Amino acid sequence: MPLAAALLGRHAGLAGAPRPACSSRSRPARRGLAPRASGSDDWLSSYDEAHIVEVRATDKHGHVVLLKLKESAVLLPVYIGEFECTSLVKEINKKPTPRPLTHDLMKTMLETLGFRVTMVRITALVGNTYHARVHLARGRRQRLGEAAEASMPAEVDIDARPSDAVNLAVRFGATIYVNREVGAKMGHPVHAFVESGSAGGGSNGSGAGEQHAEVVRSCREEIMAYSDPTIMHKLQLQLAIAEERFEDATALRDAIDKILASDRALSLVVAMETAIEDGRFEEASRLRDEFKALRKAQQLSSSEISDLS
Repeated sequence: MPLAAALLGRHAGLAGAPRPACSSRSRPARRGLAPRASGSDDWLSSYDEAHIVEVRATDKHGHVVLLKLKESAVLLPVYIGEFECTSLVKEINKKPTPRPLTHDLMKTMLETLGFRVTMVRITALVGNTYHARVHLARGRRQRLGEAAEASMPAEVDIDARPSDAVNLAVRFGATIYVNREVGAKMGHPVHAFVESGSAGGGSNGSGAGEQHAEVVRSCREEIMAYSDPTIMHKLQLQLAIAEERFEDATALRDAIDKILASDRALSLVVAMETAIEDGRFEEASRLRDEFKALRKAQQLSSSEISDLS
């Protein structure tokens, strides 16, 4: 039966055909982990090298790391938690602890797996939160198996909090880099910190001759009157973190960042709050005026739409 033979032959050919091997390149990269091509350092042109000049406690803002940008007389304040500060100061001063701290454990784990930290980057400011990347390079080969060796890139960079990134940089002797746009936006002249004695409290003056207290009061009034479109997301985020639903927390944080990036009024509110906290009263005054003008324009637009309807 030629037809039956033909069908059987076709199916036999399909059954015997080798399946294409799954390439590791076709798989989606895990969140926060990105392989780097060798020699792809073009991004360095948009970064400045930085080093730690001081770690201090402030009266209002907790603990802060002051990073001095190499190419300018600018300090970048990076606010960190008490634990991260303790861990950093301990390592800077080379003070041993009876048991390893979290960042000591991270270093030991990376070294055991054959990785070292080559550099860290402060890459962006989203809302009032810095984002950072930790660059890892493979050192000696490990007995991970041929498949693992083949699929593991020689160098990767991983999403991180700046407080953790800086702690790892100090432990590995790695270079710290700061995105120039971040440095230009959030950096302060060195003399501002020296004169004020507190991070972010430089003598910036105030807007249009206003007293600092008046700037703070008027900004707070505008902030309190504003309806934050991310309030439910933030409440859900806190709940997700408390319940250790970290995938949900990541999705909610991304949703908040997306709203922040598209909502000019919200971004002005966040920037206004940050400027007040950092003592940049002239900038806070300017942001307040821009926010008021934007809100007025939005209200006029809404009124016109209502009249048309």
